[in-house]
This record gives sequence, structure tokens and C-alpha cells, in this order.
Amino acid sequence: MVQRPKFEDQMSVIRVRKNYAAPYLKQRYVYINKKDVKTERTFKQAINDQIRNWPDGVYFLKLSNGKVFIRFEVKENRIIQVYRVSPATGLKYPLYEFFIKRKPRSN
Repeated sequence: MVQRPKFEDQMSVIRVRKNYAAPYLKQRYVYINKKDVKTERTFKQAINDQIRNWPDGVYFLKLSNGKVFIRFEVKENRIIQVYRVSPATGLKYPLYEFFIKRKPRSN
């Protein structure tokens, strides 16, 4: 059985540039409540409240152990895309382990 990653409410922000990724100096950390990671929609709402005035681009949220929690793209102060799978490793980001598993509807 695969163990769910430990949730951390403070994550460091990494901004991805063309040739490198570096800490985002204007806002080093993002704070998220566990209740805000139940669905992709609630996650986006929680982050959108914190990313006002961020430049357009791709960002990572990193856990204290150095692993990337999620990668997302910002445009015009809103998240336009949340990446499900890492392009580097091909593995699903840990954020998706916290989403509520919905049962398919039966007709």
C-alpha cells in the first residue's frame, strides 16, 4: 500500500525561468490549509487569493524535504493550468493524493 505524503501548510515557491528554476524572492512561501486541497477547484481558489501581482509564468510549490508538491502556470494573476504529471519524472504530483476520490455515478 502506498503511503500518502505528509501534508505541510507552508511550502516554498519556486519560479521557473527559461534556463533555470529559482526561489521566488517576492514571496518565498505560500500557506495552504488542508481543507483547501480537497479538489482542484478549491486549491485554485486558495492559491489565486495569494498570487496577486505575480508575473506570468510557471511555478512550483516545494515541500520541506525538497520534493515538488505541485506545478502550475499563472497568467494575469490567476492559475490557468495545474500540471498533473511531472515532465521530468513522469510521476503524478503529491497534491493529487489529497484530492477526494469521487465514486462514479451509477445510472
